[in-house]
Amino acid sequence: MYAQKKPIENTHIVRERDRRRSRELLAVLALGVPIGAFLLLFTWQNLEVIRLGHEATRLQKQKQEIENANKALQLERDRRTSLGAVEQRAIELGFQHTDPRVVVMVQRPPDAAPTPRSPQSTPQSGAR
Repeated sequence: MYAQKKPIENTHIVRERDRRRSRELLAVLALGVPIGAFLLLFTWQNLEVIRLGHEATRLQKQKQEIENANKALQLERDRRTSLGAVEQRAIELGFQHTDPRVVVMVQRPPDAAPTPRSPQSTPQSGAR
């Protein structure tokens, strides 16, 4: 009644490769790898477009801020260099109005055009 189990020695049995399953695996890989690569490339491209859109928006905001700052600086420059502001600042510093009769205007005669100095020419001394 007792049955003895005899160990089966099947280490010498070699299973043959199923060529049909190998072909199916190659077919799936041949279709799957290009499709996967296409989907990966498509996803990367869309993410890059979104990233560049955000970057363009950020740069437009930065450009607008710089333009606004430039306009504010030009306005400040115009305000500070206006005749009234310069005159007011001169009065604060203690400058006084000059008498127009005291101002002497010196003009060069029309026949004495300025001549460029050359290294060979020497300045004339004493003649005025």
